[in-house]
This record gives sequence, structure tokens and C-alpha cells, in this order.
Amino acid sequence: MHRRDFLKLSALAVTVTSGMPGFLARAASQAGGDKTLVVIQLTGGNDGLNTLIPFSNGAYYAARPNIAVAKKDVLNLNADLGMHPSLRALSKFWDAGQLGWLENVGYPNPTRSHFASMAIWHSADPTQAASDGWIGRIAETIGDPFCASNIGTSTPLALQARDFSLPSLSSVDGFQVKLPPGLQDPFTAMLGAPRQGEAAYLQQATKQMLLNTTRVQQNLSKYRSGATYPDSKFAASLQDIARLIAGGNGQRVLYASLGSFDTHAGQRAEQDDLLRELAEGLAAFQADLDVQGLSEKVVVMGFSEFGRRVAENDSAGTDHGQGSVMFALGKSVKGGVHGDSPDLENLADGDIKYKQDFRGVYAQALETWLKLDSREILGGKFDGPTWLS
Repeated sequence: MHRRDFLKLSALAVTVTSGMPGFLARAASQAGGDKTLVVIQLTGGNDGLNTLIPFSNGAYYAARPNIAVAKKDVLNLNADLGMHPSLRALSKFWDAGQLGWLENVGYPNPTRSHFASMAIWHSADPTQAASDGWIGRIAETIGDPFCASNIGTSTPLALQARDFSLPSLSSVDGFQVKLPPGLQDPFTAMLGAPRQGEAAYLQQATKQMLLNTTRVQQNLSKYRSGATYPDSKFAASLQDIARLIAGGNGQRVLYASLGSFDTHAGQRAEQDDLLRELAEGLAAFQADLDVQGLSEKVVVMGFSEFGRRVAENDSAGTDHGQGSVMFALGKSVKGGVHGDSPDLENLADGDIKYKQDFRGVYAQALETWLKLDSREILGGKFDGPTWLS
């Protein structure tokens, strides 16, 4: 086999470019962390006002005569705010000080476009100039193209680096290296042939990757669930994440999505069901981590690309808005409500004004949890609430 064919097949096997030898060399020199950040995307624009409810504010009920959550149903957190009743499965984590809510989160010059706003959250760049994602930059900083994965069918922008995409797994049961038909025999021969220089390095890196893949598959086969997960696609994604973490494969960030929260009509039925799916899935996930002895090493951070308008529309729904809420879950989370209750008397064209830049939330996840320089990944220094203890 010619050298160019070897390089082509090796690049195919590791799903990265032929410029990766130096990148893999950096990966070998990096000390792997033992903590994992799980990022949950609430796709479609979750309505923060009906998630963390300002039940003491009459303006909330005046603006939403049909879709407001009745005071008697709210799960009170303090004198002014409470959770949607569908989030009841998370109440025990609130009581234990392991659930944090971050109010009025957004970014400068907000947009109501799903595509543009999601790109901003994924790239951590409100100017929309960046073509790579903030988690992709984590991989480049660490020097490991396998340090993060998305559980889903397509890789979101957040997991795109400049020269490669981090993996997306539709299911961890399919975690393996797959070659196109007809390439298995030449690929095997390629790995056994003597090589020199760059080709020898890439050959060794490919062998190491295959060994790691085998190890992960073996560890996944040893996993025994510590909880009963709900029968939902989202819960299945969370269980796959638990399996990957329990497998000890060293991934620093794992990503999953739930949606769609684009509730323009009939919001209560749709959002109620989705929030219940979110809460029950996360409760099972946390219980599983406890049994695996891993709950001290995992933090969950959730976001949506924007909130909804304060006033309901004529279809018993809400339209695209601006500021909204984020959440954090885990034993290392500083429980409580971080930020002021939304000011419903001082709106921006009918929307809640953001007060906290989401990059400040990301920065603490990077600095405090992953022990990385947030300025290198986010392109600047951003302050935010102290949501990690």
C-alpha cells in the first residue's frame, strides 16, 4: 500500500484530518480530568416564565390569563418564585441544595431567530463571526479530539472545532470504528506494515485509538443501571451518558437535547409534558450516578436559545422572546436562585431584559469545573453568578 493510501485510510479511521499527528501528540501530553460537564439543550426556546414562575407578581397573571400556572400548583422555592409543577421530580435536589436556577440570562443585542440565537449560544459569540463551537475549542485546548460527544444523530455547532467535528453517537451500543465496505482487509494490513516518520506516528495513534475503543466497549458492557429510567428518548440519552461516564473513557463534556419548546400554540400541554420529561429523566440520571459512585464528579448545565414573550398570544401560546433561565444540577452546584426575579414592569419590546451574559455561566463551568482557561475558549473574560461551590 502506498504512503498516501495509508494516510488516507488512517484519516478515515480517526475521522480527522491528516494534520492530526501534532494534535494527537498534544493529547498524549495532557493530563485527563476526572470531572464531566453534561450540557442539556432545551431546543426551540423554552418559556422561562412558566418554568421558574414569579407567582407573587400580579403582572405575570395579567399577561397570561390562559397559560399562567396557578399559584396553588406552583412548587414554591421562595417568597416570589416557584417551579412548574411538572418539575416535581427535581424538588428533592432543590431541598438538598443541589439545584440552581440562573435568572435573566441572555446576551447583547438579542435576536429572536432560532438559527441565529442557537449559533450564538453554541459558538459563544454574539457577533456570529465564529464558525466553531465553544466545546470544540475545549477539545483543541485539551488536545483531544475524543474528549466530548453529543448523544444524537448530528453534531451541533457547539461541538465543531476548526478542523474537525467531535463525535455524535445515536446510541452508545454502536460505539465502534466502522469502515466502508471493502476496506477492512486493507486497513488491517496497513496497521501491520512497517512505517517510518509521520506514517509510523499515525499508525501508532490509530492503533491506540482502536485499543481505546475496545476498552470503552468492554467497560460499557460492564455497566449495570442503578436506576429505572422513564421510557423516553431523552431519558435514553441520559442513560447513555451515564454509561459513558461509568465506562471511564475520560470524556470531559457530554451533550444531549430535548425539545421542541417552540410553543406558539397550546403551550401548557406541550411544555408541561416536556418539563416533566426533563425532570424525570434528570432524576433517574442522578440516582444512577449515585449508585455508580459518580455523582461527585458530574455537573449538569441546561440552557435554551431564548425565552418567550411575557404576554401570551391569541393561540394560548407564547412567541419568541429574549432573556430566560438556565439551570444547574449536581452535588457541586450551589443551590438556589442566582439573579433577580424578572422585572415584568420594565420590558424590552415585550420581552424580559437579560441581566446575566451566558458566557459568564460558561466561564465558571470552564474555570471551576473543567479547570480550563475560559478566556482562551470564550475569547475574553466574562463574569457571572457563582453557581458552583
